[in-house]
Amino acid sequence: MKRAFFIILISIGFVANAQYEPSAINYGLVAIKSFESAEEVGLGARIEYAPNCYTTYMGEYNRLFSVGASNEVEGYNELAIGVNLILFNWYPTTITAGFGYIGNDSSVFEEIEDDALIAFRSGDFNHGAQIKLRALHQISIPVHIFAEFNIKSLGRRYDTFLIGFSYDFDAR
Repeated sequence: MKRAFFIILISIGFVANAQYEPSAINYGLVAIKSFESAEEVGLGARIEYAPNCYTTYMGEYNRLFSVGASNEVEGYNELAIGVNLILFNWYPTTITAGFGYIGNDSSVFEEIEDDALIAFRSGDFNHGAQIKLRALHQISIPVHIFAEFNIKSLGRRYDTFLIGFSYDFDAR
C-alpha cells in the first residue's frame, strides 16, 4: 500500500509540472560559446511555442563572432528550428532534449565539409541537423533561465553551449 501511494505521488509530480503552460509563447535571449574555437562567442534570440506542457517548438537566430582573434575567422549567422521534449521534470527544473534543422553562412564550412556527418551546402548557406540538451529552471511564473548544449552535424567546430533566459509576456 505504501509503495502504491509513493508511486502515485511521484506520478502526480511529473504530470502536474511542465516546462511551460499550454499555448505559451516565450521569447528569449542567449549568450553562446563555441566549443571548438577559444575566441568564438555569440549572442542570439529565440521564440518558443509550447502547444502542450511537454513539447516546445523553437525558432532561433544566432550571431557568432571572434573576439581578440586574427582576421582569419569571421563571424557568421545561424538559423535553427526544432522541437524539444521533456526527459525529466523536477519542479521547478526541467531537463529537455530535442532535434532540428540548423543552417549557417560560415565560410569555414567549405574547408571542413568532409568531416561533417549530415550536411550539405547550397550557395553560400550550410545546412545540417542538431541535437539539443537543455536544463530549464523556472525563476518565477513568466521567467525561465536555461543552459543548453547543441551538437551539430555540420561538424565539431559548430557545437555550442548556451546560457539564456526566456520570458512569457502573456503569463499571469
